[in-house]
Amino acid sequence: MRASASTRAQATARRSCASPRRWRAIAGRRAPRCSRPNEPRERPMDFTLSNEQRSWQMTARKFAEEEIRPISLERDEIADPRETFDWEIIKKGSKLGFRTLAVPKEWGGHGTDFVTQALVMAELAKADSAISKTFSQCWKWSHLIAAACSEEQKRRFLKPFLEDDTFLLGKGISEPSAGSDNRLPPDDPKAGLKLRAERHGDEWILNGEKCFIANASVGKLFFIDARTDPNAPLRQGTTMFLVPRDTPGFRIGKVFNKDGWRFYQNGEMIFENARVPHANVVGPVNGSDMKTQQAGDRTGGDLFGDLELAANALGVCDDACGMALTLARTKKQSCARS
Repeated sequence: MRASASTRAQATARRSCASPRRWRAIAGRRAPRCSRPNEPRERPMDFTLSNEQRSWQMTARKFAEEEIRPISLERDEIADPRETFDWEIIKKGSKLGFRTLAVPKEWGGHGTDFVTQALVMAELAKADSAISKTFSQCWKWSHLIAAACSEEQKRRFLKPFLEDDTFLLGKGISEPSAGSDNRLPPDDPKAGLKLRAERHGDEWILNGEKCFIANASVGKLFFIDARTDPNAPLRQGTTMFLVPRDTPGFRIGKVFNKDGWRFYQNGEMIFENARVPHANVVGPVNGSDMKTQQAGDRTGGDLFGDLELAANALGVCDDACGMALTLARTKKQSCARS
């Protein structure tokens, strides 16, 4: 008897969450959850773009259709991978803000948010994934400059970056025997990066090489991870340096030839007693991993992170789907008669 009364009381309490008509309509389904007093209500996520985000998206779409798409296949068909690069498209895009998109406003940049950057990335990638990546590399390392560099370093490097339409950025992580393992670096001191940096007074001497580095043959400033304590694991023995293109002892080797992505200048970096001033050390010595944790991940040390790859792929897939639909709607297939 008590159990029956309890059941009826529970049913009555549940029914109070909705009208009788609503209760009959959902009979047989799970009862709605009653809201508790002062409990915050869940709000649906708002996917509406702001006027600024929409403006950047439309600007990127127009630039991609009118400037990038007409030259995309032509550049990719050039035999020498170094010659596929076109400075004119970079200058045009830079004047529209695509190179300095992520520099904070207080330093003279546009200071756009991640949603805006993803929108622009996808629109540019619809026309050419490699050209889009050339621009977005500058966003990645603009984030890192803002997040990890000293005020003096920001003044020294951000100002010329903002003023020069041909100033591109890059970061040297991957090596012939290391790279992907930097996401989850092993504890063995012998594993991981091999590029060595040894301090001599106010300078660091770098020896070794990097490979598959974006913007290698065209960049003017690079973040370089090097081992400064060979007896410590990667996380505790790596230091990050700012290395300008004209650093003595630093040169670019070959540019890798990649079908379909040949505009994107992935190349070798060779350090032969390269002399880098101590003033170019980013953060504390043996503290490179601190900055990558602060900035997001070990693969790029940047706040843009894997969002860059996802947005680029989204743009490529979106355009591929559009091309496939156009073909399906316009293709006329003749039927052979027996």
